[in-house]
Amino acid sequence: MTNMLIASTRQPRLTKTKGFLLVCLIAGALALPFLMSAPRAQAQNEHREHSRDPLGSWIVQVALDPKTVPPGTPLNFMGLYTFSAGGGYVQSNRGPGAGDPPVHGNWVSAGDGKFAGTGLRFGFDAAHQFTGINKIRDSFTLNEQGDELTGNVQADIFLPDGTLLPIHPAGTYHGTRVAIEPLN
Repeated sequence: MTNMLIASTRQPRLTKTKGFLLVCLIAGALALPFLMSAPRAQAQNEHREHSRDPLGSWIVQVALDPKTVPPGTPLNFMGLYTFSAGGGYVQSNRGPGAGDPPVHGNWVSAGDGKFAGTGLRFGFDAAHQFTGINKIRDSFTLNEQGDELTGNVQADIFLPDGTLLPIHPAGTYHGTRVAIEPLN
């Protein structure tokens, strides 16, 4: 009876074969996330390439309608737009009155590859004095592949006291998604 009690209180021991199998299982479980990440990243990139949402960054060419701006205003310029998953976006461009700070706004899907956005940008003069707020409204459509967008834009310019100026620059734009170009 004493021998049975001693035998039952001993720690269980693994045989060499069972120990080897256990080590292999643990090593495999630890390596699995690393082995799975490359195919998952490739699948995510393929999904991103065929996605019909604007998430990510875009380089955009804007063409203003000359009837909507004062004479001598640059009519063609480049912009960079970045759309986030939460419905926010940031935009910077080289257009009239552009500079710092960038436009900050929100976007929403209007269905069937169509989207709408509204953003605000503070205006400053050459002496860095606040001159008002620009409200930029746009609507755009993604192509079937999700790698190009075309849209319409209009800006409303408000003075610091809230007065809306009678000038409403408007135009069209075309953009392409910024491609990921890995170093290796």
